[in-house]
Amino acid sequence: MKKIDYAKFHLQQLNSIITCPFCQSDFMIENNSLICKNNHTFNISKKGTVILYKTSKVKEDRIYNDNLFINRRNFINLGYYDELHTKICKIINEYNTKTILDMGCGEGSHDIKIINNLLNKKISLIGIDLAKNGIDMANDFIDNNFISIVGDLNNLPIKNKSIDLILNILSPSNEKEIARVLKKDGIIIKVTPKKEYLYELRNALGIKEYENEELIDKNIATKYNIIQKEEIKTTFHINKENLKYLVNMTPLMNNINVIPNIKSITIALNIYLLKVK
Repeated sequence: MKKIDYAKFHLQQLNSIITCPFCQSDFMIENNSLICKNNHTFNISKKGTVILYKTSKVKEDRIYNDNLFINRRNFINLGYYDELHTKICKIINEYNTKTILDMGCGEGSHDIKIINNLLNKKISLIGIDLAKNGIDMANDFIDNNFISIVGDLNNLPIKNKSIDLILNILSPSNEKEIARVLKKDGIIIKVTPKKEYLYELRNALGIKEYENEELIDKNIATKYNIIQKEEIKTTFHINKENLKYLVNMTPLMNNINVIPNIKSITIALNIYLLKVK
């Protein structure tokens, strides 16, 4: 099957979940387009990409471009986040999950690592991101139970109370939209950086620490019930080639021309299991 055919198959399967971003009505698939009952039309590209956004003219972001996403994929594939993927899969496997929404999926490398390690192979995962470059790449994995969509995290093209589990990995989120689309008994897996995350790189470049963890905890606790919190903190040796991938995938490094001379890198993350209050 071609990517566009996989996309149409997934979109048909998810017809009870996907909705028009203009009028929130259902879609019909006609030829290679999604058309809602009010005739809002969204074409599916040959790459399997559909833009469910209020304009089809999504500009290429100066920072979140092909170069960033290619390097991001290369770095993730080296295994630095394997422990994260394992812990996320363990949580998902303990719940009755049918549909997962990744808010801020980028080019999909975290998602495919997770999908491939779930016990339930029938779980569907929808990735949403506003960066079309990332979504085009993410649909490399469209032959799995995965489809990614260009969409706005502040106006998700997702029906009310239709999602079992939301993933939010090192990405901004919209609490109102999470509460709207998540089922009453749904859960959220949110991943945030610890202060030691990429410490060696940030220290070499004079970039400030991440937000205070106690403040992050406090902010999360005002909106959600924290069911569980785990941490990952591992320091890896890193060579020049892998460091180059890291530098080029990191938005803060967009204007950096010189690769710093560091020999190790720390992956330090907090993994929250949450429920909406």
